[in-house]
Amino acid sequence: MRQRIIHLSILFTFSIMSFASHKVYVIHGFGGFKLQMSKINNCLLKEGYATKNYSYHSLSKDIDSVAKELFIKIKAEKIDTVSFVTHSMGALVVRSLYKNIVSKAEFPFIYRIVMVAPPNKGTEVANIYSCKLTRFFFGPNVNKLKTGDNCFAKSLPVPDCEVGIIAGMKGKKPWYNPSLKDDNDGNVSVNLTTLGIEKDAVKIHSTHNLMTIQTKVCKLIVSFMKNGAFDKEFLF
Repeated sequence: MRQRIIHLSILFTFSIMSFASHKVYVIHGFGGFKLQMSKINNCLLKEGYATKNYSYHSLSKDIDSVAKELFIKIKAEKIDTVSFVTHSMGALVVRSLYKNIVSKAEFPFIYRIVMVAPPNKGTEVANIYSCKLTRFFFGPNVNKLKTGDNCFAKSLPVPDCEVGIIAGMKGKKPWYNPSLKDDNDGNVSVNLTTLGIEKDAVKIHSTHNLMTIQTKVCKLIVSFMKNGAFDKEFLF
């Protein structure tokens, strides 16, 4: 009798899983575009994931507005579970999205997030270029990417799901930005990528914008989506 109950429980679990729908949203960063994320998106598709390579106007719409639009779009899809792969400022868009979730019953279960080069505590580059002239040309998000104790990035909700972070560092390469205090990818310092709750985190030798087209990064993303941890063999 007990074995029969266990057997039925297993069948029930698998039947739920077979009907459940899961989608991975791939989201670019500041000044990014859909094509920039296509390699990551295609890698996930090849592994059998349903995906959406999401594009938005990062130079004209502020992060909160983009997050609200993304929230509405995902909610309308009627999917059961959603995951995210973000590059750069895309991580802040997803964190801002959490502000729109009043109850978990009204939004899909957020399963996993992989953040590639995320400015989770802002970036010093924004401090340097945040002035009236640059804001005129590059929009409202330059100011929202600044660092500091009261910066916008630190005010955003911290995800309550499994988060993996991939940060870029210079190594011996010439793209190191000397205006940044710590090791960085040219745009974001490694120490500014962290949240403190991440389940796993890795560093790779890469510039900020080239991370999205690296096979190594794609493999790391897939490994975290599958297992909730980065397969360290892809680091070498």
